[in-house]
Amino acid sequence: MTLTGHRLRGLLPCVLATLLAAAGCTSGGGAPPVPSISTSAPAVRGPDASASAPTPAVRAPDRQHPVIAFLRYEKPSAMAVVLADSAGRTWKATDAVPVDSPLAGSRSWPSRLVWSPDASRLAWIDSDDAYDTGEIHLLDVRGGRETSRPCPCSGVGFLGDDAVSLSSDGSSLLLFPPQGDPRRIALSERQRPYSVLATGGADDVTLFSPLPERPGTFRGEGTLAVADRRGSVRQLLPGKVRTTFNEARRQPRGKALAWWNHDSGGACWGMENVFTHGVTAGGPRRSVPNDAAFRQALASEARRVFSLEWAGDGLTVTFGALPGCNVMAPARTASYYLRDGRWTYLGSGMLGIAFGADGRVARLADPTYRNEYSGEDSEPTTGTLTLTSAGRKHVLGREVSSFAFTPAESAATGPPPSPAPQPQEGVTAEDDHGAALPEPVRELARSIEDAAVRGDTDRLVALCDPCSTAEHRWIRSEGGPQAVLRAIRTHPMRLSAGSELMYPGLTRCVDGPGLDTSCTPQQLRDIAVLGLKYGLDGRGPSYSVGEAVRVPLTLRIEGGTAQWTGIAAG
Repeated sequence: MTLTGHRLRGLLPCVLATLLAAAGCTSGGGAPPVPSISTSAPAVRGPDASASAPTPAVRAPDRQHPVIAFLRYEKPSAMAVVLADSAGRTWKATDAVPVDSPLAGSRSWPSRLVWSPDASRLAWIDSDDAYDTGEIHLLDVRGGRETSRPCPCSGVGFLGDDAVSLSSDGSSLLLFPPQGDPRRIALSERQRPYSVLATGGADDVTLFSPLPERPGTFRGEGTLAVADRRGSVRQLLPGKVRTTFNEARRQPRGKALAWWNHDSGGACWGMENVFTHGVTAGGPRRSVPNDAAFRQALASEARRVFSLEWAGDGLTVTFGALPGCNVMAPARTASYYLRDGRWTYLGSGMLGIAFGADGRVARLADPTYRNEYSGEDSEPTTGTLTLTSAGRKHVLGREVSSFAFTPAESAATGPPPSPAPQPQEGVTAEDDHGAALPEPVRELARSIEDAAVRGDTDRLVALCDPCSTAEHRWIRSEGGPQAVLRAIRTHPMRLSAGSELMYPGLTRCVDGPGLDTSCTPQQLRDIAVLGLKYGLDGRGPSYSVGEAVRVPLTLRIEGGTAQWTGIAAG
């Protein structure tokens, strides 16, 4: 984030006064089941005109009962809000509109979409940056009308049926009811500059307020508080507990709160973790996975949370590497179901997954990664959104940046999901640049792996027939079979015009895109298998085999057969 909010402070009192004085005018069009919001000159946009009547063989979408909403990126630099029903039928809720913030004066991607409790309205604001301000947008879902108005505010949610935000000066909550004019609730405790409404709730809302930087307070640290309809503010975290903050989710039909933080050491180093808080007792709980999928994502040192959604009493979470900073591949994201501190792996290569009612599952996969750290020219990471419903998989949209099930869908309970198979850590079928290995090499590698797993040093010595006595002695030494096992499960480098192979092929690479020394996806897997630690060379995390594998294995292909010819530098 960039600290752009200071240039707007002088405008905020005037804009806020104009906002709160607005009354008397209504948006045009027929009366929808839920009345439109009164406004003093709203921008009103209806559904996409291209959504023509379906052919007799195709049923029209059930526009009165959507189950999911999503943001679809449409070039150049525009976003459209799209809805879908339980059968996977979609319709545009808004035209594709530019994503420039009128007040901030720069490109500002919309934040996430927020549903009202009864799914009759959607709310969003122009920016997901707590330091920008622009317009708040309110969509009458069933009537198909959107109203937009200037909002000197930060964050968006619902307080019961009322859309709500925090005024940018931190003094009050701004409420936008289904009917009538906006109103303001003065807070008993003024929030600090750059505070944000984190998430809504049935009876109160959650606020995040950053603390001033000083000794003992890290950059971006702050506190969480709750504010009710009377404006009464109380601290949420016990004692002197502090947190950094990115986004939060309130449990539908419950009190529990989940959020992810953002401990940052710069644009290309961020450590994001998921926290859960029961609100009424105890402090926040933090945990992260520790399995093969998480290790292969190389997310132990720096990571982001791509998505966090409630699923009944559990959560779905997707962790991943940093687009624009790291080399991205399907294995660089890992999705989980979290409940009672237990992580269930759901798969890799997704930007998000969520569970709805009646067994419905939404997945945002096949990502297109863009540089998210290039200032005003940045574009969102997007993917293909699918909905599995009644045993059928429907493609809802491509170039989707985010999605949200309705509260009723997210609140639905069901059996815990079955875990997905963990990524294999056995021998590979390709070299360090993805070229297929000859079958004799794969057979020999499997034989070496089998003997190493069993600790059968006699068999290993027999397989390494041309090896020297010193090499045989090393194989029989304590730790020898385990070192052989680690090496043979990596991707080899081709030597001598391809007739000789060395395991591991990795000597050194940088986990940064667009470099001559950028890690390949195969090398990234090898880094995880070998458990390598990174260093920095000014271009990104740098990985080197070093002491981790002091004795690489060499295999030679001769006359259609493969031989284990020795241990390099052995």
